[in-house]
Amino acid sequence: MNRSLLRVGVAALAVTVLAGCSSTSDDTGTTDASGDAHFPVTIDNTFGATTIDARPERLVTMGWNAQDVLYALDLKPVGQPKYAYGADPNGVMPWAQPYFDSGVTTLYEDPATGEPSIETIATLAPDAILAPYEGFDEAYYDQLTELAPTVAYPGGAWQTTWQDQTTIIGKAVGKPDEAQALVDGLGTTLADTAADHPEFAGKTLTVVNLDTANGQANVYLPTDPRVQVLTELGFVNAPGVEALAQDNAEGKFYKSISLENLRDIDADVVVAFGVSGTSDMAANPALAQLSAVGRNSAVVMTDEQTIAALSNVNVLSIPWVLPTIVPELSRAAGNAG
Repeated sequence: MNRSLLRVGVAALAVTVLAGCSSTSDDTGTTDASGDAHFPVTIDNTFGATTIDARPERLVTMGWNAQDVLYALDLKPVGQPKYAYGADPNGVMPWAQPYFDSGVTTLYEDPATGEPSIETIATLAPDAILAPYEGFDEAYYDQLTELAPTVAYPGGAWQTTWQDQTTIIGKAVGKPDEAQALVDGLGTTLADTAADHPEFAGKTLTVVNLDTANGQANVYLPTDPRVQVLTELGFVNAPGVEALAQDNAEGKFYKSISLENLRDIDADVVVAFGVSGTSDMAANPALAQLSAVGRNSAVVMTDEQTIAALSNVNVLSIPWVLPTIVPELSRAAGNAG
């Protein structure tokens, strides 16, 4: 699941449709003046810095996760991406369904072919654009800032930790303490899960998307949030993964390798996405070269919602998916010895 293929992008919707679906500031849930003392606030990003002078009321989210953080902060955006992969039929991820209100939030289309047009975002009349987990370029960022203060990602594209995503959004909306409480809460959940599963501790880990049709594997590197959240459970990155990270001049969150070289990233536990139609990795000769496959310490994920939850790492998705993935991780780690 290459995020460059799944990243948020939309075809422009008709202005009248979007305008009709947009909410008033009273609908956004952001009218509590308690956040005013936190403004103005300046937030650094990979392109410079963004200053928000007053508490924003009309929030538009881009990329992944930002709206989920808003929901956890008891706020609702006026616009967010409409998702396809892993989403429910209405274009919203399953863990966000209890919070989503179609009367408040416009879903702009997500054909995964690029970024939404500036015109599409403009029709939502944002006071602030939240995109701390994104990958757009500076030229597009400059266009967004003409519409509203844009809180872009702070480092490499698609490599902002879930902790930083949460605290960045908290600062942007005047709820830094509440955001930190969310970080602390999920941190405690992960720590407790790790303590309950000592078999995770020190086991080497590789997380990989298998593109067998093209004869390659996309190996997620240590800066990728889905890798980070699993290492927070006690796993450590496999030596082969660390080696790929050292040879990453492009600064990406993943590295592509040939399937013939899979043994280079073997680990005690291998978490694999993209095994189409089957969970039997041993049936593929290229995959069977992994020792993790031979000893049944591979976790093969084929369910789109589970994969999406582990890929959209945030304070709502991870508690939602942990009950599903932890038993499989425990089985794999136990078989690893």
